[in-house]
Amino acid sequence: MSRALIVVVAALIAAPSAAATYGWPLRPFDRQHAVRGFFDDPRQEGTEPASFHFGIDISAADGTPVYAVVDGVVRLQPDSVALVADSGDRTFSYWHVDPVVTDRAHVAAGDEVATIKPGFEHVHFAELHGDRYVNPLRPGGIVPYVDTTSPAVAGLGAMKRDKRVDVDAVRGVVDLVVDAFDTPSPPVPPPPWDAVRAAPAFIRWRLVPAGAPGAPWHTAVDFRSYLAPKEQFSAVYAPWTLLNRPNRPGHLVFYLARNWSSSRLPDGRYRLQAEVFDSQGNSGRAGVWLTLANAG
Repeated sequence: MSRALIVVVAALIAAPSAAATYGWPLRPFDRQHAVRGFFDDPRQEGTEPASFHFGIDISAADGTPVYAVVDGVVRLQPDSVALVADSGDRTFSYWHVDPVVTDRAHVAAGDEVATIKPGFEHVHFAELHGDRYVNPLRPGGIVPYVDTTSPAVAGLGAMKRDKRVDVDAVRGVVDLVVDAFDTPSPPVPPPPWDAVRAAPAFIRWRLVPAGAPGAPWHTAVDFRSYLAPKEQFSAVYAPWTLLNRPNRPGHLVFYLARNWSSSRLPDGRYRLQAEVFDSQGNSGRAGVWLTLANAG
């Protein structure tokens, strides 16, 4: 393993964590459940503006009881139950549920707070630190969580507007993009969500001149800990991105560099490399040769 890769994996493992880990909001609390939606996945419904997914979607049958993960005070909201931890530094929210508790009720970890609404077949579970949403699947969050799958790079190259650029003749200003995805670790969500494609937690890239031993890495995406601001959506996800739908896996395309001027480097052959990681440090990587040809 290269020194640079070791540094990235260590950073993933050492990402900011909560004051204490907590169990799952479904029974059994000490068993991993199926997750069909990841933190910072792309979201866009109808006329609603595009945004990043601010929690995780845990698959379960309609009517399934949902439980408090910490001791705290309940705050009822439209379509959700919020639980303010007794420590006051964290709030956990459960969406698409019918509450079975009253507003401002005091509950203990393991107490039932709601049931999943008919038609949803999942609970959207979110964790808030102050005014920032954090990734429940990060090390230091929900436990147990063991990720046995690795994210993958399905495509890599350059685009100009909506046209793919010939990698043997890259000229002018282009967008460097990567088609990448992660898949849920077992247990796999039941159909029709068993083939979902989720966002990797971290993406980086570099251009290595032919014959050179390496080049600096650049961060394109960092979903390891905190929710990305919605204003950054169009700078992260390319417009060819498609959301997951029942029986239709999503297609996630990320900008590595938007409006990148190929003239900033001397003409010649370069290896465009991308590496993708999940929140547990599993990784995938790929490379493609580009020829910068701005002269002549």
